[in-house]
Amino acid sequence: MILRKLGKLNLDRSYFVLVASLALFLLALFFHTHSKRPEIIVSKQDSAININSLFLKLFSLGNKRLLADMLWIQTLIESDLENYRGNPLNNWMYLRFKSISDLDPRFYENYLYGGQYLSIVKDDPEAAAIIMNKGLSFYPEDYRLNFNQGFNYYFEMNNNEKGLYHFEKIKNHPMAPSFLTSLTIKLRHEVEGDPTVTLVLLKEAYDKTEDQTLRHKLASDIYAIKATIDLECLNQQKLGCDKFDAEGRPYVLEKGVYQAQKEFKPYQIYRRDK
Repeated sequence: MILRKLGKLNLDRSYFVLVASLALFLLALFFHTHSKRPEIIVSKQDSAININSLFLKLFSLGNKRLLADMLWIQTLIESDLENYRGNPLNNWMYLRFKSISDLDPRFYENYLYGGQYLSIVKDDPEAAAIIMNKGLSFYPEDYRLNFNQGFNYYFEMNNNEKGLYHFEKIKNHPMAPSFLTSLTIKLRHEVEGDPTVTLVLLKEAYDKTEDQTLRHKLASDIYAIKATIDLECLNQQKLGCDKFDAEGRPYVLEKGVYQAQKEFKPYQIYRRDK
């Protein structure tokens, strides 16, 4: 009799546990499907895997170019748009491009597109400069690498002299656009800071080119730099000042200040503010 009651009690308890478990499961399922869970986001910088180049060379078993191609494709697939603000030597994409260059030093696209991506998309011009300089050690006269490196140094890193160096290397290249001539003159103007030298270079470029669009732009620049030189001379009451602008019109004296009859913009180049 007692055993029968104990058995029934255990059965009732088991039934209760089963019902309670089912109820809790349904409750958990309800909350799981109707509750907004916190989104966990891990940046690619933190999740990317980069392997030491020396180990990769050993692992490649002589197939370094094949491994470099595989890394290149994987990097393109995984590439992100997040700006990088840390140490340029720790940027995950820089480490990938570096590994690819160690495996296949003549992988041209790695330097060309990798350098551009680091500079413009990842906003890491220091890392871009390292990658492109390595590419230029193998392709020193390449137009596109020199142009991208010149742009990176001058506009992204505010390094006038290095930017000018790369632009001047390619200003006469068959692929060079017509504006590159006037651009290098402006860079030279900023590096040397001597407007009279700039005026000579502008006039020389104007005389040599037959491109009408470029001649029009150079003529505008010549007018601006000459007017700047002349008006500074006249207003400081120096001797030997030219009293006529580049188009032959005399400068006019208004309220004690010499001015040009034609409106002009100061001769300068606009760069990106960091």
